[in-house]
Amino acid sequence: MNKGKVDVTIENIVEDLPEISYQQVLYEAITNSIQADATQIDVKFVYRILDFDKKDIKDNVKILESIEIIDNGEGFIEKNIIAFKEYKTKNKITLGCKGIGRFLYLKLFKKVEIESLDKKIDFVIDKNPETINNKNYIDKTVIKLLKPKKKITINYENLENNLKEHFIAYFKLLKDKNKKVSINIYKDDIKKFTIKSDNIPKFTSKEFTIKTHKFIISYVFNDDNLPNEGYYCAGKRVVKKNSELDQSKKIKLFKQFKILFLLESKYLDENVKSDTRDDFAIYPKRKNSEDLYGSISWEEINEKMKKIIEDIAKENRIDLEKIAKENRIKAVEQAPYLGFYIGKNEEILDSEELISLAKKRLDEDKKFLRDKENIDKNEFNEKLSLVTQTELAEYIFDREKVIEKLKSLTDENSIEKEIHNLFMKQKTIDDRNSYKSNHLWLFDDRFMTYDKIFSEKQIKEIFPNLSDNLDRPDLLSIISNTYEKDLITDIVVIELKRPNEKIITPAGAEEQLLDYASYINDNFEDRKIRIWTYAFLKFSDTFERKFKNKGYNRVFTNSEYPLYYKAYDEVNAIINFIDYKTLAYDAELRNKTFLKILKGETIELEEDENGNTNTCRARKPNK
Repeated sequence: MNKGKVDVTIENIVEDLPEISYQQVLYEAITNSIQADATQIDVKFVYRILDFDKKDIKDNVKILESIEIIDNGEGFIEKNIIAFKEYKTKNKITLGCKGIGRFLYLKLFKKVEIESLDKKIDFVIDKNPETINNKNYIDKTVIKLLKPKKKITINYENLENNLKEHFIAYFKLLKDKNKKVSINIYKDDIKKFTIKSDNIPKFTSKEFTIKTHKFIISYVFNDDNLPNEGYYCAGKRVVKKNSELDQSKKIKLFKQFKILFLLESKYLDENVKSDTRDDFAIYPKRKNSEDLYGSISWEEINEKMKKIIEDIAKENRIDLEKIAKENRIKAVEQAPYLGFYIGKNEEILDSEELISLAKKRLDEDKKFLRDKENIDKNEFNEKLSLVTQTELAEYIFDREKVIEKLKSLTDENSIEKEIHNLFMKQKTIDDRNSYKSNHLWLFDDRFMTYDKIFSEKQIKEIFPNLSDNLDRPDLLSIISNTYEKDLITDIVVIELKRPNEKIITPAGAEEQLLDYASYINDNFEDRKIRIWTYAFLKFSDTFERKFKNKGYNRVFTNSEYPLYYKAYDEVNAIINFIDYKTLAYDAELRNKTFLKILKGETIELEEDENGNTNTCRARKPNK
């Protein structure tokens, strides 16, 4: 290196470079060839066969040995040789070059050999480039990247797609100058594919002005073969992709359609970073609102670009306002409890993005409420009310998902365990269970906070008579809201009978449940506690007749069978018989009113023929 200008070594330069892929090296080499006015570029991946001493290895193993880039450009004429030896050369600064690209070669390869015209250059990490005269004049430039520092595997299909995407912006600029380039990729001497620079879609261009600065956007709209991407150009080459910009600088592209655009402007040319030329010296946001004619920010560029892209969409008969409304409706349907936080969708986000953003806003409000310093602020009560309503709504919405899960449980061989675990996991003895971690509301909403399920050990300690007389061929759960005997006021007893077990009859189940209630009450000398029992049977018309004959009350549901119940004052218990599907439909009926409210429907009271206002009707709002 020319140490008179920059006191650095090749080794230091290469070491400071970030880790790179072989494709980045390839992009750099091909770009250099294009800038040298090459019309044909051949890239050869050269392999060698590994030698093995073992005779049992039948297949030859090949590894990449080198990459050769051959082009018919202007070659290493004198100015290019001088520039090659100069760190951060300004030789091709008007083309947007950084002057350090060739050092990428040595990041991944131990040695670089270059032959061009009548010169040969050896480029290695531990000494300055050496130029010697080549006896055999060639009219091409050949760059050999030798001895990879790590294993390189080539997926040629991915490589072809990546090359097309990476160079499409460059190809458009070439097309504007009526230039053509052909890139041929070889595996050894076998051609794998060819990419032609003129084989690109037709770009449409629009001009617009920000303050006094003119911009040109060239774009391809809704081409499924192209990425949804933007390229910012300076000096007739791409400087930065939109996806590579910092979050505060990039424009958020719409997901409802694809647009690939190039943005050019003298303003971008003047504000490209002069040292690396890999970014722009443009502020994310406005610094001075009074600067009406001078500098502009990414915020102003993106505001104008968003309007331009919306206009392009309209020209292509895409109604973004309609899409925004539809996506909002979809988001509310998917997460109705987040309705307030979802907002109006002015950014035209899809439903998933809207829900994600709404959850973020909810979490921010929760964080605000947890901060004690905010308790006296004016907005505290408003946020408290909103968060409380939202969490309640989320709970009701989650209940719907539990109901849908229960309705899907139809396998008679596993339904006992599945249903048991759905309302509360078997063998649960954790005091930390909350109203969100159990689903006893499936039976009755009054049990929503009952979170203590008794283990065999606890049953033996608190209800010894029950333990001594307990015959448990099926799944039995005894649940309360406390483990302290003197504080127990209510007990829920749930017996899950195998639906295909013919020996179980309503009379047998009823007798068993009454015994359970009696044994529980034996342990309370001066009072009776309320006992709510639920027995699951596979219903039949015969069973229904038995319930009716014994005076059981009926609660109709949307399922085939109603729920049957009867009170027994002697043991202060109510016995409920439920078919496996009835439970889900009964819970659904109770939850339906809440869901209608959450999904944007209003509940109106209607008068019946006697003038009573006890009938509810749901009405959907106007969209």
